[in-house]
Amino acid sequence: MRTALRTSIATVALAGAMLVPTAGAAFAAPATAPQSAAASDNNRYEGKPVYIGEGLVAVLRNKEEGPEAWIREVGPDWKPGDTYLVHVVTKLDRTQPHDKAKGLDLELTKAASANPVLVVTAADGSATSYPLPAGEASTDCRVGPVGQEIGAGMTAELYLSELGPKVVLLEAGDGKPFGQLDRTHPSLPQSAGIIARIVNPSGAKPVFEWKTQGGNDTVGRVAFPAFPKGCKPSYKFTDDKPVTKPSTPAPTSTPAPVKPQTAGQTSVVPKGPVAAGAELPVETVADTDNTATMVAGGALIAAFGALAASVVLRRRRVPRG
Repeated sequence: MRTALRTSIATVALAGAMLVPTAGAAFAAPATAPQSAAASDNNRYEGKPVYIGEGLVAVLRNKEEGPEAWIREVGPDWKPGDTYLVHVVTKLDRTQPHDKAKGLDLELTKAASANPVLVVTAADGSATSYPLPAGEASTDCRVGPVGQEIGAGMTAELYLSELGPKVVLLEAGDGKPFGQLDRTHPSLPQSAGIIARIVNPSGAKPVFEWKTQGGNDTVGRVAFPAFPKGCKPSYKFTDDKPVTKPSTPAPTSTPAPVKPQTAGQTSVVPKGPVAAGAELPVETVADTDNTATMVAGGALIAAFGALAASVVLRRRRVPRG
């Protein structure tokens, strides 16, 4: 009994020793935590930060991506040396060199040159220039803005770049943005209350259409500028195709003609007298075959009957000796 008890205790102790490393490994924290993608990709967003007012910082870059000005919200107490990789308000580059933020008009000028400049215009009209780091010159394939009055106290700014046509809708007066159209979102929703859309947004000749008044007011149309020489879009031209409805044949009052009977169907004269010109019923091939068989059988029986009758008569006529 004691031997068995000692053996059981030893077995339990050995099993516990084997489980301890496993349990420890399950609860142990990893030696090094993996770095997030955002933390390891800060080089893509670092640049020269300059305070432009209204609690905004412009992070100026000019590397392989081309000239960029990342407008970030840092607060009014920001000073050089403080962190600036915070909330992005907008970004200016060669495809979108103009925007507004917190009452400031922002424009990336000389974007195609080797020395682009960010120009910030305040509400009072004063402008300040911030040169970007020097880079390589490039062909400016952006066209615009081209202003267009569309009525109802609204204006539209038309742009064209390698990314396709774009329309920025602004309210007159304060220039507050109302909406934006581009190649992937070419139309305002019905809830907007006005019609504004890009027709043929992925085609070679896109057109901007609008209608801001009700009733019989006509739809306004203006074509986008053509691509500058030497510029090509980053997508393949695909023109919109008009929607066509399938034509429906007009109903006719005359019934369809009755098709003549095909081969394989035959008419059989019914038994009994038939009036001249009466229509004969149509029977199937099977019925015809059965009827023909019955008629042939009856004729054969009648023939045998007639032959038997003639034999009997002959026998009766033979004189008895």
